[in-house]
Amino acid sequence: MIKKSIYPKTKRLSCTPKPIVVTEKMDGSNLCFFKKDNTLHIAQRNTIFTYDEVEQNQKSLYKGLYNWLKENYEALNSIRENAVVCGEWMGMGKLSYPQTEFDKRFYMFAKANIDEDMKLHNMYYDHELFIFPFENNTIPDCIGVVPVVTNLFHAPSKEELDQLYEDYTAKKLDRKVEGFVVNQNNSILKYVRMKNGKLSDHFDRGN
Repeated sequence: MIKKSIYPKTKRLSCTPKPIVVTEKMDGSNLCFFKKDNTLHIAQRNTIFTYDEVEQNQKSLYKGLYNWLKENYEALNSIRENAVVCGEWMGMGKLSYPQTEFDKRFYMFAKANIDEDMKLHNMYYDHELFIFPFENNTIPDCIGVVPVVTNLFHAPSKEELDQLYEDYTAKKLDRKVEGFVVNQNNSILKYVRMKNGKLSDHFDRGN
């Protein structure tokens, strides 16, 4: 006889559900930093290279990234082994962001880990967890975090997001807002209103 429970325990319903977090979708370029084999790596959308390879890859780096990496290497090198920091590199999109509100070049939107095959796992979008990829559990000053717009306790409809967008942008008269990212139970969906610098409806392609 084998003593083994095949069917897993059913989780209890929580009386204090986690809120659905709505963050601003920033008009940047996807960028990740991670530490592997005690070496800092930089991952642009289609390229991964080590910090020691920065010089030979200077021409292919995002605009402004070369000098920023040189200035902030020590801070970035505080990333823990196998930890990944994911975010947006600012300054290459169509939207502009005033330095009075956004004084960083890189804004973090997720943390993760990386395996031997250079694949991400344990991806989390919870801002409270963003400290853990770094030594001393401290986000370096050179790294920002994407802004939280609001917390909700139900899945928002398109009409609710439309109204939220109007209310949010009414407070941001000095700049345009691309849209939102909705994080529900660590699963994200994007809500986009500003495309190619112009305001449009979220559903404008027949879907």
